Amino acid sequence: MSTRDRAGGWKHAKLTGHKNEAAIEELIRNDIEYQKAFLRKIGKPEEEIAYISVGGLHETNVDSVFPNEKTKSKTDMQIVLKDGNRYNISIKKSLGGQVYLISDSRFIKGFELQYGKEIPQKVKRAIELFWGSAPDVKEIIEKHGQKRDYETRKHRLVAETLLRYNEELYFELLNWFAQNTNEITDFCFSKGLAKNAEDWANIIWYKNELGENSVNEIFIISEMCTALQEASVEMTEYGTRGGTALPICSLFMLSLP
Repeated sequence: MSTRDRAGGWKHAKLTGHKNEAAIEELIRNDIEYQKAFLRKIGKPEEEIAYISVGGLHETNVDSVFPNEKTKSKTDMQIVLKDGNRYNISIKKSLGGQVYLISDSRFIKGFELQYGKEIPQKVKRAIELFWGSAPDVKEIIEKHGQKRDYETRKHRLVAETLLRYNEELYFELLNWFAQNTNEITDFCFSKGLAKNAEDWANIIWYKNELGENSVNEIFIISEMCTALQEASVEMTEYGTRGGTALPICSLFMLSLP
């Protein structure tokens, strides 16, 4: 049985994700019962679909919050109903897997530009240590490392080492994520680095047409953000699984109430 490294896994997930989007597009364009099932899912059983556009393999770059840059939209498919309502849909083929891949430096600056909020310097320092871009990570691992082999290989601090190195930074980072869960969730699932509202996703559709699983769940992103923020104070914690590519997934684990 073959195995993939992380880069190979991301490439495979992206390609199969596009195939899944293409399969959903074909069905929702040509299968009346499939259309009706979708409309029931979004609470519009009496409506009809007027227009469909898709990204996926045909996605185009959109304006970024970074000056003179383009970026990818979080929207994989746009569906406009005859009543004029528009749904920008982010399609996920499983309930697990990556949500948003971004470097810590672009996360910091992109978040600040997207929401007009400055991230405190201590939090920035903690993010750089936890995601591994700080230039002194190696020295800190040598002195305080709690999982040195892993930390050296990944060039980042685990939560236990961050706590031992600097307790204040450990709690500053945790508290900042708890206080900004709404925006972080919105950033990762809806906006990303896209500048304009027409490019932001407002629905997540967990749907797999590749035979890998039978998931079929739709979430309104704004409602999810609100629910997560309400739960965040008591339910935000450092995670114990996986890497640190995704701020919302790697730093804390939250469950909808």
